[in-house]
Amino acid sequence: MEQLRDIKDIVEVSDSSFEMLLGLLFLLLVVFFVIFYLYKNRRKRKKRLTPKEVALDSLKSIDYTNPKEVAYRFTTDGYLWLDEQNQSEYQEIEKELLPYKYKREVPPLDGAVESRIKKFIEELK
Repeated sequence: MEQLRDIKDIVEVSDSSFEMLLGLLFLLLVVFFVIFYLYKNRRKRKKRLTPKEVALDSLKSIDYTNPKEVAYRFTTDGYLWLDEQNQSEYQEIEKELLPYKYKREVPPLDGAVESRIKKFIEELK
């Protein structure tokens, strides 16, 4: 046994793999939540308007000095808002707007028709 003098006692080796695993899991959770948060906010920022909302904005911004534009814009954008309650009102207004369409020169918009259109638009939504 005299020849085996170079064997040394057992030395304790520190192991930090559990702490490294916990740190890695925590880092992955933080990255996951950051990506999820950015994804949710991106969807909120880029919310697109529905065709009905676009039509309502268009109806609210009608310029009543141009009767031909009023007639065409009301018939195209107002059509999207038809339901059982306002269908008859829409059809009556559309009949009254018929003289303002399909002609090169049109008379100024009648005040009664203008007020009915404004009332119809206010009742929407």
